[in-house]
Amino acid sequence: MSGENLQRERHGANLDEETFFIYDLFRMFWTRVVGLFFREIAERNAHLIPRTGPVIFVVAPHHNQFVDPVILLMHALRRVYFLVAAASMRRRFIGFYGRCLRGIPVERQQDLAKAGSGRIRVDDRYGEPTLITGVDTRFAAEIKPGMKVTLPKGVGEAKVVEVLSDTQLRVAKEMKELAAMELLTRAEGTSFKVVPHVDQDEMYHSVYERLNNGECIGIFPEGGSHDRTEMLPLKAGATIMALGATAANPELGLKIVPTGLNYFHPSKFRSRAVIDFGQPIDIPPELVEKYRKGGAAKREACDELLRVVSEGLKQVTLNTPDYETLKMVQAGRRLYQPTQHSLTMAQQVELTRRFIKGYNVYRDLPEVKELRDRIEDYNLQLRYYGIRDHQVETMRIGRTEAGALFVWRLLWLLIMGLVALPGTVLNLPVFIVTGVVSKSKARAALAASTVKVRARDVIATWKILIALGLVPLLYTTYSILAVLFVRRAPSWAANMAAGFDDWSSSRIYLWSWALAAFMSYTALVFGEQAVDIVKSVRPLFLTLILGEEHTELLARQREELSDDITDLVNELGPKIYPEFSNTRVPADLLLGDGKKTHDNIINGSADAFHRKMREGEQALRQRMGGSSGNLRQDAEDASSSSLSASGMRQRRPSKYSFSPPTPRTMATLNSISPLEFLTSVAPPQSAPSAPSAQRPTSDSPDCEEAVVEPTNGEAKGAAPTAVARTSAGQQQQQYQGGSPATTGQTTPEPRNGMFDFS
Repeated sequence: MSGENLQRERHGANLDEETFFIYDLFRMFWTRVVGLFFREIAERNAHLIPRTGPVIFVVAPHHNQFVDPVILLMHALRRVYFLVAAASMRRRFIGFYGRCLRGIPVERQQDLAKAGSGRIRVDDRYGEPTLITGVDTRFAAEIKPGMKVTLPKGVGEAKVVEVLSDTQLRVAKEMKELAAMELLTRAEGTSFKVVPHVDQDEMYHSVYERLNNGECIGIFPEGGSHDRTEMLPLKAGATIMALGATAANPELGLKIVPTGLNYFHPSKFRSRAVIDFGQPIDIPPELVEKYRKGGAAKREACDELLRVVSEGLKQVTLNTPDYETLKMVQAGRRLYQPTQHSLTMAQQVELTRRFIKGYNVYRDLPEVKELRDRIEDYNLQLRYYGIRDHQVETMRIGRTEAGALFVWRLLWLLIMGLVALPGTVLNLPVFIVTGVVSKSKARAALAASTVKVRARDVIATWKILIALGLVPLLYTTYSILAVLFVRRAPSWAANMAAGFDDWSSSRIYLWSWALAAFMSYTALVFGEQAVDIVKSVRPLFLTLILGEEHTELLARQREELSDDITDLVNELGPKIYPEFSNTRVPADLLLGDGKKTHDNIINGSADAFHRKMREGEQALRQRMGGSSGNLRQDAEDASSSSLSASGMRQRRPSKYSFSPPTPRTMATLNSISPLEFLTSVAPPQSAPSAPSAQRPTSDSPDCEEAVVEPTNGEAKGAAPTAVARTSAGQQQQQYQGGSPATTGQTTPEPRNGMFDFS
């Protein structure tokens, strides 16, 4: 490192120690608040973040408005200063916190857009498509060259190059989008907005100053938050900052770190999230030279670096064209049988990412289409029964054992419900107000946006902000009421209040505040566990009502579907990932530096009670160990344990045979998301044949599915369709016949490579 850089970093360190106390204080406050909102926040590859020198964190997708920056602050290990919309900085509370966290305001053109007078249209679409004609417009007074005109819902925009009169102007290029031309060619025209030109020199100067001081900048290149399943087109601001700063200071040593945010229901209280850091990107010197030339060379350099950044983000994010595809891929990932018995949240996200890539390449194969239809049928049956995939295996027990577990969990539910009830009642106004206000804000955001689907991205932010103000106010009100109750106790409560006669009002107030906080804590701990128990009771109830014979059919269907998906993935895996057949990937490598996921005292207390309940269930199962269902499960567990001990899993001979992908297919694959191939650490070893065993699913029992909420309501109450696709006799043969017959010598192979996390 040069002496100049070293001196700059020392200066930055001294500056941090002297003036950044407020930043650190507010950072600690917000990370604790957001950590309370989420049940778990996991990170991958935080060890890749450079410990010194300037860094630009490019974060996507922007699914959770003001919550996203805080999650980065939790795991970035360094101080990060975000670019914040100037419109947000002008708000009273958000602007205050943004300034305390040293945010850099960015004036966005869409925030300054104003409705134009009259309506506009194109009279000669083919002769003069750039000539805009106005009806009752005032172009000369409202528009100047360099401004933009935008159409409703963002279907088109164009830069104004010349204002001819109050009713005519010329734009730089034709608005060719079909939706835009439909509006502009109407006889009555269309409404429009005028977007002024924004000078960003001051913002770029602030960014360059921070980077030259060896600091870190955070930016969301999509330009705004949204709730889509795919990333929005990236804006070039981050690349201009990186190339501009490096061009001005060749010794800067700037790095760009792609950062992916993946949520498990982002708007829900006590949900989960994963933050994933990609490989740092260096700024190529040849692009810096192009940037210095200006003009077309400058735009080419920015476009090339933007493409590299986009590919880096695709490696750490989940991107699907629609929610239905995402839901189908997630179901396939759950049904796949990896070597490892269970996967962490971060591993589940990585596995889903690889499934999306494989599905996009092979989606047109007949075998893939068949499995997709079977997965949709299976998901429909799960919705019909009202259960989740991981609960199917719990239904493979007899009525006696199901009844005992049902009663046992109801007892625990009663205990936890009674403990959580007082705190739940105390905080009921918070739940009601935050729900109503956040949904109202979501409707307003949806009406003002052209990219949001249901505006779920603003809900968590408003829930947190409202709770921060309402909870202290509510506890203060309860404490004042407690003081009044003791001082002016009615006759029926005189004996109760007599014990506090020697207490001062301030003492009663403080103890009441502490009691309200403690009751809220217990409600959070026990209420969370009670909700989990409620979800686990339904499969037991179905087993009691329907009987083992009926529920066994669904379990066998899942088993066959899981085996077929696993065989297909193991067949196609080597064709996408060359190291699929000879690589075993250590779990700690996939988790980066192995840092413990975000946790807090609430999670620890909840886990303790959960373990106690499970220990009691195990003891109950041992006492009832004589049932046939239990014996079968014990045999399956023993077989699975035997295979796990050797690090191997049996695999059926594949029914599929495919040719290697064509160069065109591989080009498509690389354009989707080129993942970095992990280095081989150990060659596979042969294992003796073992009987087929029931394999566990890849998910933990309480883990929910990732990312955004569905964009359309799901059908409920519909009957399952898998049975309807075949006759009754065929269905019986399918379930009772087991796996399809195979021929040839069976060669035991480990399930490893692309989807192996052992």
